[in-house]
Amino acid sequence: MMNKRKVLVVAIGLLLVAAVGTMTFQLVRPIRIGVILPASSPLGNEENFYVRYYRDAHPRIGLRPVELVIENAASDESGVKAAYDRIAAQGVCAVVGGVLSQEGLWLSEKSAQWRIPTFGVTSSSSVLSGRKDAFFRIVATNEPQARRVSAYYESLGMKRLVLLTSPSNPAYAAPFVETIAKEFAGEVLEVPFASGDDLQKVLDLDPDSVFCILPAKDVFEVIRTLKDKAPGIRIGSSSWGSSEIINLYSSPLLDSVLLFEGSTEVVEGYREEIAAFERQYGLDATKGSHYAASVMHVLYDALRRVGSSRRALTSYFETPRAYESAYGTTTMDAYGDSSLQIFYILETQQGKVVDRIRLD
Repeated sequence: MMNKRKVLVVAIGLLLVAAVGTMTFQLVRPIRIGVILPASSPLGNEENFYVRYYRDAHPRIGLRPVELVIENAASDESGVKAAYDRIAAQGVCAVVGGVLSQEGLWLSEKSAQWRIPTFGVTSSSSVLSGRKDAFFRIVATNEPQARRVSAYYESLGMKRLVLLTSPSNPAYAAPFVETIAKEFAGEVLEVPFASGDDLQKVLDLDPDSVFCILPAKDVFEVIRTLKDKAPGIRIGSSSWGSSEIINLYSSPLLDSVLLFEGSTEVVEGYREEIAAFERQYGLDATKGSHYAASVMHVLYDALRRVGSSRRALTSYFETPRAYESAYGTTTMDAYGDSSLQIFYILETQQGKVVDRIRLD
């Protein structure tokens, strides 16, 4: 009888040790978050910096350490998708990625395949809207911005509008073109443009206005050329170029250009976090940092609430609810699309922003 009791005590002890060991493993097992933010553009580079900063500033969620599985992928379809497969195979619970809308489109295809909750940081294309693909966004979509662009050009009396579009990011440009062509009362003409292209083809169309759906470096090239050759043309830029152009090209050439932009004022709860990031890296944060901060905050909060199961996180984000972003309260619907729709035109003097005109 005594031997049986001893065996029972030993067995119970071993079970307790195993249970404690399992609990300890679960507590110290890192929470893995994948990162696919190609650093080939200033915006992507900044978002990369911010995600790393956030992990360093917040190294744990509860007792569990946070580990970033980072892929410095090439910004093309095969590079982005291969990076996603590699990260998915390493057991990440979520993926943060998507600078350009085109990257977001590729990531959404992969998130739908793997069912890993994936957050686009600045992938704003409305092509991604209304899809049950486990791809989520806090950034405002570009369709409502396009409607405001159309209305504003009409309010200026413009009749012949040329849209300069980038072949490198069709997922972003296409919804802009489609919406403006439908909404604008005058004539709309699309001209693909890449850095170094001859703008004479634009002048030959005799437009009274030009709207750039281009990255900042190409927008500045257009501004410099057209202001020299045809100063009467009213030039504008979508938020893709506008968000970076002030920091990259603070020039008087920007004065009188219609720089359309999304939300610009960071709410109080995020200001110190973003200021700490600026101090650490010695740079001025743009919307890339603001949206990256929002994504990381929302993701960390979800991990605290429901844990690191891919299924639990996906279900959490597919349930419509409100979130506190760097630009204030927003909601995400069942498809992971944000309700943010705040847009401005930035006015500059000597290349410095002096006013923001809110577009309702």
